[in-house]
Amino acid sequence: MKQARFTIGQCVCHRLFDYRGVIVDVDPVFMGSDAWYDQVARSRPPKDAPWYHVLVHDEGHETYVAERNRCPPWKGEARGG
Repeated sequence: MKQARFTIGQCVCHRLFDYRGVIVDVDPVFMGSDAWYDQVARSRPPKDAPWYHVLVHDEGHETYVAERNRCPPWKGEARGG
């Protein structure tokens, strides 16, 4: 199993959709339903890698995102170690 690159509380952005948010939980592998994956995960990210629950900035809702679609930090924030 691949170790998660990002941690709870870390600010991140989405590579494809350019939104930003904060990680509120981490799953070591995809924990959603096959129906959700087929309908929502259009880029078909791997299910056997970490997935993140992200609270979207200024939106008030949470989303579920594959690790390969995350990038730290969001625009305008200094890059850290």
